[in-house]
Amino acid sequence: MGMTLLPVFALLLLICFYNSDDRLTPKKPLSVSNRLVSNGGIFALGFFSLQNSTANSYVGIWYHNIPERTYVWVANHDNPITGSSSGKFVLTNSYDLVLLDSKGSTLWTTTNNITTEAPGAAAMPLDSGNLVIRLPNGTDIWQSFHHPTDTILPNMSLQLSNNNNLSTHLVAWKGPDDPSTSDYSLCGDSSLQILIWNRTRPY
Repeated sequence: MGMTLLPVFALLLLICFYNSDDRLTPKKPLSVSNRLVSNGGIFALGFFSLQNSTANSYVGIWYHNIPERTYVWVANHDNPITGSSSGKFVLTNSYDLVLLDSKGSTLWTTTNNITTEAPGAAAMPLDSGNLVIRLPNGTDIWQSFHHPTDTILPNMSLQLSNNNNLSTHLVAWKGPDDPSTSDYSLCGDSSLQILIWNRTRPY
């Protein structure tokens, strides 16, 4: 009987451990040595450095288990962790995601301005590639799909507006090892056409 139950018990432990690894909570920040993997194992969220720029570190989302790592979203693309400094990605008690360096300085943050307590809130990468902050009732109060960097994924929508400042912007990396903002972007114009731009000029 004991021998029969042992594999089942081990499997349950494995499932619990795996599920716990796809969520970021106020009590469980993400450190440089860890990553969160979406429930179906399609995407991962974590810290990374690029091949020819190992002095800089970023927090981003990439396809999991693909040999050539492909990044689809970068939080701090214009404000990397530099040098030997380590970082920590946390979900605060006010339900904002914050990236801190080893000195406690904020390098990137969301701004949800939530004042109502909701014990059990968590941030998690989804199998769609979307990073969400989810309340216990299932409401997502923030998602990376609304704040893309350079990549559009399936089921992600681009907002178009007569006011260019309200349109979704996809901004190209400066180079293969530099995710900072370049001069080139994709977004709508005042006539609601989607164009590629070189700074403020259609390209």
